[in-house]
Amino acid sequence: MPHVPVLTPVETDGATATLGGGQSAMNRPTKDNLDKIENDAIAFYEISCGVAPDKFDIIINCKSTKEIWDVLKNLYEGTQQAQDKKLSTTLNEFNNFKAHAGESMEDSFKRFNLIVTKLSNVGTVRSNHETNL
Repeated sequence: MPHVPVLTPVETDGATATLGGGQSAMNRPTKDNLDKIENDAIAFYEISCGVAPDKFDIIINCKSTKEIWDVLKNLYEGTQQAQDKKLSTTLNEFNNFKAHAGESMEDSFKRFNLIVTKLSNVGTVRSNHETNL
């Protein structure tokens, strides 16, 4: 969600201060708010520039960086239901892995390594070091 600045009044001697041109301090964002707005705009720009041209039309109407992120996450990772199905299918492949008759050890290893890579991509495989922590 884009950062929406919280405007706070600045009081001097019991009266609300005004800025040049009669702008109330109530309408002036704080430095922290300006930094957050700028960071959001930079993220919006960077993510937009990093999208493949054939996918850009999917995000062109997004109003915030968060909205772009959610659309792209859903596009590339799928819904939670799709992710769960992908995990289930890959775990099934892993649990039922067998070398094929006449298959070389190298080809068998390549197939097995592909399954492990798929599991890693859905976040289920951790190194022994991470598991033992």
